[in-house]
Amino acid sequence: MKITREFLFEEGAYFPSCHASTVLPLDDGTVLAAYFAGERESADDVGIWLSRRADGVWEAPVRIAKVSDSAHWNPVLMPIPGGVRLIFKVGRRIPQWRSWTSVSIDAGLSWTDPEPCPGFDAASGPVRSKPLYLADGSLLAPNSVETEAAWRPRIDTSFNYGESFPVTSWIPMDKAPEGARAGEHVITGKGAIQPTLWESEPGHIHTLLRTTQGHIFRSDSADYGRSWCKAYNTGLPNNNSGIDIAQLDGRLYLAMNPVSGNWADRTPLVIMVSGDNGRTFADFVTLEDMKDDPTLESPSHNRRCSAEFSYPAIVAKDGRLHVTYTYLRRRICYRMIIP
Repeated sequence: MKITREFLFEEGAYFPSCHASTVLPLDDGTVLAAYFAGERESADDVGIWLSRRADGVWEAPVRIAKVSDSAHWNPVLMPIPGGVRLIFKVGRRIPQWRSWTSVSIDAGLSWTDPEPCPGFDAASGPVRSKPLYLADGSLLAPNSVETEAAWRPRIDTSFNYGESFPVTSWIPMDKAPEGARAGEHVITGKGAIQPTLWESEPGHIHTLLRTTQGHIFRSDSADYGRSWCKAYNTGLPNNNSGIDIAQLDGRLYLAMNPVSGNWADRTPLVIMVSGDNGRTFADFVTLEDMKDDPTLESPSHNRRCSAEFSYPAIVAKDGRLHVTYTYLRRRICYRMIIP
């Protein structure tokens, strides 16, 4: 195995804080990574920034979207015919989010003016993890709804490469109050969000879910994502933080924090591997493992000053895995892995 480690930019040179990266390797060898950045998460100055890796070097980051004085969130990059689409959220609070979209046809050098993304509702399209092109040509976008009372995962469908998402399908799940007894189908706490998707054979789609229950849950579809089975517990730990999965050469590679608990620590950060379509996973590689943040201020929901390596994005292309993730909320780290 070969693995490299690079930072996209110098710490503190462009903004104090950054988070929620998305990565997309292009056919010409360029790698794009987008993320939100500004004073801090949810601050009004937060916009969407982009870094380009061309000829093996990361260029200076550029802010590519700032449509209002409200915070911007969770960009997602996806390939489309002739270019790249970006979808991101705007709004001071999550229930107020609206999806916006922009397109580049020159490998991320320039972007169209962002426009609201039409769909099932104002926040349609992918919420954090990359969408999935299916064998029938449709595009599935992992989405979810967060309110003060409940979290609900759903899958939005596009038939025009992410221009709009007219169809949605909800992932059924059983919920119980936090502290209640958990079960195979029972998610305690608010629920589940931020699905990540893969297709095992034409029309057979699977998703893993971030939850408040302390474990990753899973749901499956046999009809191209139009309907889903009730979410069930995989037994894999989850700290109520983002996960992402990619397929390469018949294997699944799951990037995650192997920590169980609601708002538990976001360290270490690892990749697990499965050779049986996600029924079981084994250790593959540890990306980061630092217990405490060297600064005095906690960078996340954690009450201790624990380190944070979180929100991994993982994409497979040409026999390689491309991974980005939040590094202590101050930088984005990139890994290229040849298994």
